Amino acid sequence: MATSLASQLAKIRVESTNALDLKAQKKAHSKSLLFDAHHAATQDFNTLFQLCHEGYQEICQLDQRFEAFAGNLFSDQSKHEDRTQMTAAQNKRLDNVLEDFMSLVTGRLLLKPAVKAMEWLVRRFSVHLYNTTFFVLTFLPYHTSPLFLTVLAILPEQMPTAFRFLQPYIQSSTNPPRHTIVHTVAHNQDLFNAFNLYTLNVCRRGQQCPALLSFWSSVTSEAVALMLDRSRLGRSELQRQNQEDVVMRVMPTLAEGLSMEHVPDLRVGCFMILTVLSSKTNLSEAVLTTAMDLIVTAWDDVVHAGLICLVVLSQQRHATTLPKKTFKALVATKQLSDDLILLKQHYSVEKLVLGLVSGSLERLGKRGDAERLRFVRELLEANLMQSSFVAAAVTQMLPLSNGTRLLPPPKDGFDTRSALADLLLYLADSENVGSAIHLSLEDMDSETRQQGHELFRNHRPTKKAPDSPETDEEMQDVDQKASSMDFEEFVGRIPSRTAFEVSFLSHSESYIFPSLADAFVAAHRSPNHLDAFSKLPPLRKSLAMSEPLYFSFFVKIWCGYYPTSARAAAIRMLSQYISTEKLSVDVQVLLPYVLYALADPTAPVRRAALELAMALASFYSTTANENDDQCRLNVLGKGQIYGQGIQSEEVAWLPWRTAVEFIRDWLTPDLEEIQLDSGQLLRSLVDRLKAPVETKEAGTNGQKARTSLRSSVMTWLCSHVVNTSVLSLKDRLLPMLNKVPKVGQTSTFALLKPLLTTTLAQGYMALQEVCGKEHINTSQYIDHVMEIASPKDQECVKLLQNCISNTKAAAGPPLRIAAFHRLRNIWSLLKPQSQISLGNFMLDLSFLNHSSDEARLNQTEALDTLRRVSLSTEMLQSLIEDCPTLTHGEPQKAAKRRRTVSSSQDPGDDIRRISIVLEIVEASVTEANLPLVGGLFKILTEIQGYKERSGLELHYLELLAVNSIISILKFSTTPRIDKSDVRVDVLVDCIRNSSSPQVQQQALLLVSILASTVPDLVIHNVMPIFTFMNSGIMKRTDDYSAHIVKQTMDSVIPRLMESLRRRSKDSLAGVSELLLSFAAAFEHVPAQKRLGLFRSLMDMIGADEYLFALLILLEDKFPRNKRVLQFSVELLDCYEAHTQLETIQRYVIAIVDLLQPKPTTSAHLITTSSTSNSQETAVNLLSNLIALYGDSRMVSKSSKAFAQNERQVDSLRSILSRVMVQILSLSRQYPENEDINLLCQKLLDILLGGLPMVDFVSTIQGLLNGADVQTSLDALKSFELRLSKKKFEPVAGQDACLGFLRQLTAMVRESANEPTRRVALSCVDTIVETFGKKGVGAVLSATDTVIGAQCLGATSEVMQITSLLSLSTIVEVLGDEFIAFVPQTLPKCLDSLNSKIDDGTCSERLHHAGYSFFSALLIYVPWAITGPNLDLLLRVSHGSANADLGESCSEERRATLSLIAKQVETKDCCDALGRTWANAMTEGPEALKEHLWVLETLIGALSKSAVGHHSEAFATLLTRAFDLRRIQLSNRTEDSYEDGEVDEVEETTNRVAIAMIYKINDTIFRPIFAQLVEWAASSSAIATVHRQTTLYGFLMQFFDGLKSIVTSYAGLILEDAAEILGRVDVSDSASKLLWTRVLGTLQKCFAHDQDGFWQSPSHFTPISHALLDQLKHAADIPLTSELIPSITELAVAADSPNHHKLLNASILKNTRSDIPAVRLAAVQCQRSLTNRLGEEWLALLPEMLPFISELQEDDDETVERETLGWIKKIEDVLGESLTPMLQ
Repeated sequence: MATSLASQLAKIRVESTNALDLKAQKKAHSKSLLFDAHHAATQDFNTLFQLCHEGYQEICQLDQRFEAFAGNLFSDQSKHEDRTQMTAAQNKRLDNVLEDFMSLVTGRLLLKPAVKAMEWLVRRFSVHLYNTTFFVLTFLPYHTSPLFLTVLAILPEQMPTAFRFLQPYIQSSTNPPRHTIVHTVAHNQDLFNAFNLYTLNVCRRGQQCPALLSFWSSVTSEAVALMLDRSRLGRSELQRQNQEDVVMRVMPTLAEGLSMEHVPDLRVGCFMILTVLSSKTNLSEAVLTTAMDLIVTAWDDVVHAGLICLVVLSQQRHATTLPKKTFKALVATKQLSDDLILLKQHYSVEKLVLGLVSGSLERLGKRGDAERLRFVRELLEANLMQSSFVAAAVTQMLPLSNGTRLLPPPKDGFDTRSALADLLLYLADSENVGSAIHLSLEDMDSETRQQGHELFRNHRPTKKAPDSPETDEEMQDVDQKASSMDFEEFVGRIPSRTAFEVSFLSHSESYIFPSLADAFVAAHRSPNHLDAFSKLPPLRKSLAMSEPLYFSFFVKIWCGYYPTSARAAAIRMLSQYISTEKLSVDVQVLLPYVLYALADPTAPVRRAALELAMALASFYSTTANENDDQCRLNVLGKGQIYGQGIQSEEVAWLPWRTAVEFIRDWLTPDLEEIQLDSGQLLRSLVDRLKAPVETKEAGTNGQKARTSLRSSVMTWLCSHVVNTSVLSLKDRLLPMLNKVPKVGQTSTFALLKPLLTTTLAQGYMALQEVCGKEHINTSQYIDHVMEIASPKDQECVKLLQNCISNTKAAAGPPLRIAAFHRLRNIWSLLKPQSQISLGNFMLDLSFLNHSSDEARLNQTEALDTLRRVSLSTEMLQSLIEDCPTLTHGEPQKAAKRRRTVSSSQDPGDDIRRISIVLEIVEASVTEANLPLVGGLFKILTEIQGYKERSGLELHYLELLAVNSIISILKFSTTPRIDKSDVRVDVLVDCIRNSSSPQVQQQALLLVSILASTVPDLVIHNVMPIFTFMNSGIMKRTDDYSAHIVKQTMDSVIPRLMESLRRRSKDSLAGVSELLLSFAAAFEHVPAQKRLGLFRSLMDMIGADEYLFALLILLEDKFPRNKRVLQFSVELLDCYEAHTQLETIQRYVIAIVDLLQPKPTTSAHLITTSSTSNSQETAVNLLSNLIALYGDSRMVSKSSKAFAQNERQVDSLRSILSRVMVQILSLSRQYPENEDINLLCQKLLDILLGGLPMVDFVSTIQGLLNGADVQTSLDALKSFELRLSKKKFEPVAGQDACLGFLRQLTAMVRESANEPTRRVALSCVDTIVETFGKKGVGAVLSATDTVIGAQCLGATSEVMQITSLLSLSTIVEVLGDEFIAFVPQTLPKCLDSLNSKIDDGTCSERLHHAGYSFFSALLIYVPWAITGPNLDLLLRVSHGSANADLGESCSEERRATLSLIAKQVETKDCCDALGRTWANAMTEGPEALKEHLWVLETLIGALSKSAVGHHSEAFATLLTRAFDLRRIQLSNRTEDSYEDGEVDEVEETTNRVAIAMIYKINDTIFRPIFAQLVEWAASSSAIATVHRQTTLYGFLMQFFDGLKSIVTSYAGLILEDAAEILGRVDVSDSASKLLWTRVLGTLQKCFAHDQDGFWQSPSHFTPISHALLDQLKHAADIPLTSELIPSITELAVAADSPNHHKLLNASILKNTRSDIPAVRLAAVQCQRSLTNRLGEEWLALLPEMLPFISELQEDDDETVERETLGWIKKIEDVLGESLTPMLQ
């Protein structure tokens, strides 16, 4: 109950709110984020609320969501809220509100207003106590910031378990490192759960911030990795279980995090953790499927990160297909293949790609098959998979393409199977995956491989192997029959009626072309079929020279989406026709499409196109040779090629000669290279169109002809591209044409403008449909068309603007985005006026606020365009001038050359427009933008005016304007600014009135830049700037603030110094203003930045001249401040010794000036009101100067400086001499002021201490000559102190000091002043100690002086002490050479010390000094202390021990005595101990114990053999010690020892005896033991009792310490012990004590018997009778503590039933004694034996039962009660009741 009650009280005490403890309440109130504890404790809630509410209002301006807390947390009522008086429900509701606020403020905690607002939560609502977990997690992302140290300092002592890891960092006041947090999150489940729950709660509220989510993501992912690494320990089963536990802990958080759709950063973090999980453990299929579906849920903002995670997860899946939801999301992703190509560089994407392909193939047969196949083609052509994965994809495609696997009937009329077969053939011929497909077929099973070969055989002509025989005719017949069946089937599908169109390239749909195309694809493998196909009536081959129908069919085939072999066959059909038929028309209609084929990416098509080009070249060459230049052939397809409409009429045609030249000079020369490189043709055309081609013609006519040729070709190509219905031709040739902006006077834009206009008018939806039919990338095609737009044509810009302005859904975002991109690309080429107009258009778009998606897209792209393009100065100036004016409740007034854009009275829109303009200006500034400075200053002025009128902060606008000006001035190498444009006063207002640190920093940076540009303007406003810096920016700890301050100082202070010197005759008067400003800011400057800042300041103004002034100002401003003193030392240490001495000189001069009636220099630095104040100030300044130059760093630097060359040393000595003159002058000026004099002496010591030893000694010698007593003392003390620090030159310093020794000894002998002699002697001691070994002769000379009458023989105790200490040092140095001085010194010292001890006048210092001397002798010349001297030393020690001089004296004495035991010969030592034994005993017990301690030390120092050799001497000394009790107690006197003192000495004696026994053997000790026993019993009765008492006291320790080893020695005391027990006289105290010690000795001996010694009847019987007979004394002596335990131990040691029976019988006999005490003792003995021996003893129970029955009815209640206890013990042992037995 007591423990429970105590714990409850402790819990109450911990949870108590200390309602009545005012001290505790004050301490709790002092916990603050902003103020130190002392300041915070004095604040009331009204003042605090006002400060914190200001911060709250500022963050409300940053985020309107904070306004919701105005009615609760930051209401006036909150000042009176007290959580201790609230109910639990009220506190819970308050917790929710507090957590809501902390969640929202997390992202802004590094802003000062946010910290102010949090201060209110800490001070008023104690969130750090009641909401500790939420509070710490709110600040944890900023664990490296100084703010977190403040958070740690206010946390409660009893923190939640999750945050116990912060305790060491709280105690050391350091930031916890990141790795510690990660480790704790990984190992502390409470912190892991709390951290995840906190992050999810914040995100649920929609209050997340990037800082929190990035911190959570990184820490949690690293922690999960550590958890998984730790789970890999142990057996495989244990590892699996541990990994499952980790997954179970993490997955709920991931599931909830991934389900939050509008928190992209959280989802990215979950992706990271999922990636770690999947890479370090094996996740189940169900978990992977769920995770992948969660990843793609509303993942538009995180597609790239989600793809990475999907790629990693897909690698673990066993299933090939992807989850349904995941597949749909991936298919809907734009530019998926491009993203996968990028990811392939770092990740293995094969499984994900294969899953996409498999998913697309499984969904064939539904609407959209064409799009699915296009998607599969795009994935496979991207070359994302290795051959094994390509094989898997082909294995799935083959059964679908050949009908082995049935497909559902198509719902949109699309022939999926044929398209899939075409796709396979197309891919097999492609350069990227063709080889992989063919290789994969060889690795497939036989059935699949056969299906693949069958597919390719049916659609590709069989090639003969070079060395193989002819193809088997039977197989050939089978193939031809199968092919004939397919061809005939397709031919049968062709409509029988004649085609009404004249060209298949017309813009109208052809009803017959699809059937003809299918038939051609089926026939193109067989020459016979092709021949039959060409003769089909619908093609009208016979009319090929009069209409383009025949040619256009094959053109459309090779430009369409058909198998490569089919396209190549189509080209070969026309090549064959041209080669075999005589052409009667100009077939240049084919040339654009031949160019298309020659640029085809597939080699077979290019090879076929090469044959066609050669055929055309042959035709044109032959025709040109056969005909003259006037040959005019009709152009095939003219007016018909693109249908019966305007498209065909607007086609431009090449003149015959031009067509010939084009083929001969442009096309034919590059055919070989074109065959190898698909891009060669287009590059060649660009080169030829851009520059004239070299021909044989010369002169002007030739040049014109060449220009005409290029212009004609350009017009011809552009007309075909504009009017053709084949989008693939447009898509392939447009990039080439767009690279040639102009040919001669022909503008490419003018030629292609109709295409641009048509495309923009067509709309994105229609364009996407057309591109889809021709399998063209819509986005790529749009980009090619947009490149038509020329920057030199204003109409082009209008077209793009109209496209952007068209926000109808039909126009489509891609078109508008492409228009924006084109405008960005041509921006730099636009005319300035067009740029300005277009810029205003973009600005209007970015400013307008629309709700539709299209308008928002325009807004985003417009702003992005303005930020990306390079804006001219005129453009930027126009934007600035067109900025609206800011008004606040007053009519708008337009400034000069400014217009008002906003028409509303609400200035919010104006502010937003200005912010956009300033953002653009900031991102666009260059050196040429210098004219913008004036306009930017005007905007900044207007912002400041608006702030003053409205009271709102516009930090962002201020920052933008200031940054823009800074950037302009930085870019300008030699800026020339109109001074009227610069408003330094406005910058000063920004610095002073803005609460934003960033604005203040940047404004200061701008001031520093302007200081070098317009210094006159800056100087007039500089003091307010430095005043702000001292109280504002210098407080900040970040590096950037420090950089700003330094740059401002570098720019402003040099010019300010010049100005101050010009204005003031006394330069110090001017500089003191600046120094005072910085001195006042000392506390505000962060400690780590302080030294650099002030050093920069001093370097600028001159440290030699003004460093002393700064030090005086700091001391005057912060008197006796340790931090300021430490800083001053560090600052002074930055400079050389010359500057330091100059500073001392000026510092001392200022102190001297301060003490004058009319100060001059010091008046600018210190203000005093009276003479007494002046002296007090002087004392403070001197103390500060001493503290400064007393630092070891100053001394070291001074010493190094004096070791330089002689010229520099002379300069330093000169300055030092002047300083010493000033110090001595100051000391003499005020002789009555002891403080000033003392401080001057100390300062002098410090200055002299910095000199090298040679110079130092010379200086001291000079000071001693003719100096007064006090000066001599101070000089000698300085010398002694310097020498004690061991700082001197090895050789020169040694010689100088030994030479100085003679002067010192002379001073000791001759000086009449005792203090001087004493200090001089101390210096002698120090010199001897330091250099004595190197100057023995000088030491011998000095020894005579030390032992003389002026020193050792002096009556002054102080001189004696100093002399003894010096002699100790001299003995150490001289060693054996000191023997000559021993007779003169040792007796004198011993006698003097002995007399002092006897008189009681011996001081502790004298005692120490004397024994130090004795110890030195014993160490270095121990043979000099023998005989009488040794006896006298021991007697002096006895007197010292008895005098009780203190613990330190005892330690010193014991040290000397231990040296006697260790250094003096053993025999001499034993003899001396014997001779002085009586003296030691006479002096008292303390002296005797020390005497024995010397013996113990001697024994301990000797080896075993040495102890055995001297064992007789030791035994004799111990025998005398054993006789102490007899001597002191037999005949007591007043001087006799007390019993306790005797016991203490005997304890020491026993310890010494045991120590000796441990070092000797049985052979030596047994005789000694026997003699000792005999000696104890061989005296008178009373003497025998005392001696035996001492002996058995020793034997108790003997048997207890050595245990069973010495049990046999009991035989020597057996009879003696029995005899003592038999004659005990219980009435005599001495006899009773002896009886007790005998029993104790026997008990120890019984207990340690391991050899059966007491089992022997000869040993057992006498002692058992003697022990049992003692029961009769029960009435006179308590037996329970001695006798009964002894009997019990005897029974245990006897271990024999017979012995037990004898013992039992004797004890039971005593139970029937007439004396109750005897009966009681017998029962107690039985009970003890029962308890110890248990069942072994109860074997005698039958004999006991009668006696027990009698004892139950004993007359004595005590006996009866003890008997019941005995019975209970018996029952406990036996496990049964004794009652039946007793009955």
